[in-house]
Amino acid sequence: MEFTKEVAQKSGIDMDDEELYAVGNMIKEIKLERKLEEKDKIIEERDKIIKRMKKQLNGK
Repeated sequence: MEFTKEVAQKSGIDMDDEELYAVGNMIKEIKLERKLEEKDKIIEERDKIIKRMKKQLNGK
């Protein structure tokens, strides 16, 4: 919330608290989406490794 207020003040935007909360929530949502994308990539990589290991075990 503090970050959002700072941005609003620096940009000269006159916003009430409700609008600031909305902006803050949008920023949080973006950060959470990025974290989720990163975790999805990690899961995909691990799935690929597991598939390779299963192939190696079945091939022996």
